[in-house]
Amino acid sequence: MNYLISLDMGNEDDLLRERILKLMLKEGLTNRKFAIILNRNPSNLSQIFKGKRHIPRKMLNEIVETFPKVRKEWLLFGEGDMYFRDEKTEDYQYNTKPRLPKTIYEGHLDDYIKGSKRSLCQEIPIVTQFPNYDFTYLLKDDTMNPKYERDDELAFKGVRFIEWGNDYLLDTEDGPLFKKIYEEDDCIRCVSYKREDYPDILIPKKIIIGYFKCVGLLRL
Repeated sequence: MNYLISLDMGNEDDLLRERILKLMLKEGLTNRKFAIILNRNPSNLSQIFKGKRHIPRKMLNEIVETFPKVRKEWLLFGEGDMYFRDEKTEDYQYNTKPRLPKTIYEGHLDDYIKGSKRSLCQEIPIVTQFPNYDFTYLLKDDTMNPKYERDDELAFKGVRFIEWGNDYLLDTEDGPLFKKIYEEDDCIRCVSYKREDYPDILIPKKIIIGYFKCVGLLRL
C-alpha cells in the first residue's frame, strides 16, 4: 500500500522525532538498524535525531511503507494508537496471515511469522483459495522466471519433509532465498528456472535454518 504524505513540517520536527524514537523503542531497533531498514545513511539519520537536519517527507513515506501496521495519523500528528490493531486480539491471530516485509534485515523467518518482528509484517486477510500456509511474500526479482514473475505474491508453509525438485524459500543465516532445490551431499543446490542467466547456487545445509514450501501464487 502506498501513501502520499504531504505535511508542513514547521515546528513539528521535535514531536515527529519523539514518535519515531518511540517506534524504534517499541520495535527494539537501534539507530543503525533503523537506518538499514530504511536504506538510509546512519550518520544522516543521527543528525536528524540530534535536530541538526529536518525530517524529510520522503522518510515519513518510507516509515509508513516499511512498517505497515503503524497508523499514519499517529506518526504524523500523534493521533490515536501507534498500531492499527492489537497483536493479541483473536482477529489478528486467526483472520490474517503476515506478508513478509520487503527487507528482512536480521533474524529468522519464524521471528516474522510468529515472533518479535511480526509487527514489521503487513497483516493480509487469509486467502481461502490457498491450502494451509504460514505467510506470503512478494517476489522482488525475476530470477525464477518464467514460472514466477516479479511482484507475484507467493504463499509458503514451513515443512520438515522435503520434496526435492520443488520450490522452497530457504531461511538461511545469510537471509532468505527462493529457489528450486536439490540435495547434493552436505549442500543444497539452488536452481533458477533460467539457468542460462542465473547459475546454480550451493548452500551448506548447516547454515539453513528452515524450509518453506511454496503452496500458492497470487498474480495481480
